[in-house]
Amino acid sequence: MKHDKVHVKIVPDIRRIKTASKYPLKLRITCKGARKYYATGLDVSDQQWEIINSPEVKGKFQKMRIEMAEIEKKALECVSRIVPFSFAVFEREFFRAAPGEQTLEMAYDNYIAELCANEQFGSANSYRNSKSALKRFRPGKVRFEDVTKEFLNEFEKWMIESGRSISTVGIYLRTLCTIFNNAIAQGVVRPEMYPFGRRKYVIPTGRNMKRALNIDQIRQIFQYKAEAGSSLEKAKDFWMFSYLCNGMNIADIARLRWSNISPETISFQREKTKRTRRDNPITITVVRNAQINDLIEKWGRPKTKPFNGYLFDILDINDQGEPARLKVQLFIGYCG
Repeated sequence: MKHDKVHVKIVPDIRRIKTASKYPLKLRITCKGARKYYATGLDVSDQQWEIINSPEVKGKFQKMRIEMAEIEKKALECVSRIVPFSFAVFEREFFRAAPGEQTLEMAYDNYIAELCANEQFGSANSYRNSKSALKRFRPGKVRFEDVTKEFLNEFEKWMIESGRSISTVGIYLRTLCTIFNNAIAQGVVRPEMYPFGRRKYVIPTGRNMKRALNIDQIRQIFQYKAEAGSSLEKAKDFWMFSYLCNGMNIADIARLRWSNISPETISFQREKTKRTRRDNPITITVVRNAQINDLIEKWGRPKTKPFNGYLFDILDINDQGEPARLKVQLFIGYCG
């Protein structure tokens, strides 16, 4: 069977700058146009990267270059054994080939890189927050075997004493639970090392305190007279648009295009479920009324051919990935 052409190289991940103006070095695997990045545990600045790649490299930077070469060699050897090539098989075999060497931070970084590659930037940010909290709690290298029931109980206590809520503890540790499940699936961690569950550490759940507005409160919002042209007027109008469109969230409002709009309806797929329901997508249809029409007329962009532009001026046509997510988050705060 023909061997797939796979490229292996360690490169700085310039998408995310760390402290002291350093970038994490990632092992980049490329096959048939698809790319994945894996953490190495190494960080460098622009200047240090130039030194590492210079002919006169010495001292600690020479040692770092040797370490990089060893990682690349190990990855190439692993790739050569996988015919046809598969990222899933590579991940299982590469990390299994060095049991116990992968730290918790490296596992987080690998999964964050995978989420970013899939443009799941919100989820990636949640995993970054979890990783940062664990690093503050236990600086230095933490391996999977270090994470025990006692470790997690201490982390929970430290978080509460630091002023964080029990709900936040649960959010952070659910991401850690996923990291463990991935490591077990890859053969990096033995199943018996899993620290969660019955008779082990039970992840806390916070109480959901969301309360619906009553009809009088909703009427007050609709009847409130905001100053014309003010930011408050715009925030109020988009809240009304969301309410009138059956609770359409801001992320979906931001991504509405003129192609979603017909004279009688608005049809769209929820951004939150596009990935999880790719095999069976659900299209939501909202029937337009006079108030919705007025808000579109007031805040909508001009309709131009080929009618694929965004309906509102929250996003620009070229906004993609993380920049688009950040713009949506800013507008959510604006409307909140």
